[in-house]
Amino acid sequence: MSAAAAEAPVRMPPIARLAPAEVQQFLLHEADLLDRRELDAWLALYTPDCTYWVPAEPGDPDPTRRVSLFFDDRSILVDRIWRLGHPRMYSQSPPARQVRVLSQAVLAPEDDAPARVRTRTKFILFEHRLREQRTFGGTYEHELVPHEGAWRIARKVVRLAQCDTVLWNLGIPL
Repeated sequence: MSAAAAEAPVRMPPIARLAPAEVQQFLLHEADLLDRRELDAWLALYTPDCTYWVPAEPGDPDPTRRVSLFFDDRSILVDRIWRLGHPRMYSQSPPARQVRVLSQAVLAPEDDAPARVRTRTKFILFEHRLREQRTFGGTYEHELVPHEGAWRIARKVVRLAQCDTVLWNLGIPL
């Protein structure tokens, strides 16, 4: 290494900008609805043309080119919620109990859609059902749009740290 290279200042990556408090509160509200299994209220947070995606491979950029753990539009989410509430949904009898812990949300780099807010939030999810306890971790990516004075979720990506391992009985949205 040359002396000039050794003396050159190290460039640090830009510091992520924190999401505004109202966005953070919205994301915490969404997590709380899932924790309390208020799935109809959770679904009401989503736009009619929403997507909910959980990739099966780390760093997967495109849900249409690979198999996913979930790749749902609104009609599939409606069906999933209906099935979760059905009395014969034995995989959720008794229902799993979940608790999510979220980091402060940061804004994704600016894009060409100023009416949309894109965030990244780290999460840990603890789940207990019968005698089994599981822990999931990863990053939530939300794309939020304003709707009638409130936020709505146009797109949610759940990037599980353990997405490429065996994951039994993933019926409840993460």
